[in-house]
Amino acid sequence: MESFIPKIVKPAVGLNIIYADSLYYNSSNKAQNLKRKYEPLIHGHKYAFVRLLEKHPQYIQPSFSFLSWSQVLLDVKEFFGFFGELKKIYQDDPLFKSLVWMDAHHAGKITDNKENFILEESLLFYLASKGRVRLHNDFINDKQKWILWCYPGKPLLSEVYLYKKNFFKLQNSQNIYENSFYDLTDKKLYDFSKIEIEELERLVEKKGD
Repeated sequence: MESFIPKIVKPAVGLNIIYADSLYYNSSNKAQNLKRKYEPLIHGHKYAFVRLLEKHPQYIQPSFSFLSWSQVLLDVKEFFGFFGELKKIYQDDPLFKSLVWMDAHHAGKITDNKENFILEESLLFYLASKGRVRLHNDFINDKQKWILWCYPGKPLLSEVYLYKKNFFKLQNSQNIYENSFYDLTDKKLYDFSKIEIEELERLVEKKGD
């Protein structure tokens, strides 16, 4: 957050923290176990963050918003239509499938749940970048001119591919970051428009070797 919080001091930027709690329903774990694990975790994180902001009155507190995954999905009317189409594309596209498998390799054997986890996460990011997701923020109040996804780590390979192929032909010319991702760990901006699909193909070939 050190890269972005200073900008929140100025009346220009809103920051939305989205908790991927219900994304983990893509799991073989019991719902009660997931509930016990993630509800206290995200609740504790939010209010620890709020207490931190209260100690620094120079920050504009309404510019920080905290949303659960289910809250965000609820405002995307066509999400599950897109998700069903994306699953069909995934089944018929060998390169897409290979990239999803590479993204999931650290979690052991690939399963339907792991596939759905990666596809759902990538799709929501893509739709938000394309202006199809409403991100509630009391400070910005739907007047945002750009949206930039940030995460501590590199983007998923399958996510890059989804943006590159743009299967649903969506555009958001108002958002200068509609094909971008910011790695909070390395403080690096990824512009997917500058990554060639051939680079992804070479990564898959190398993994196969």
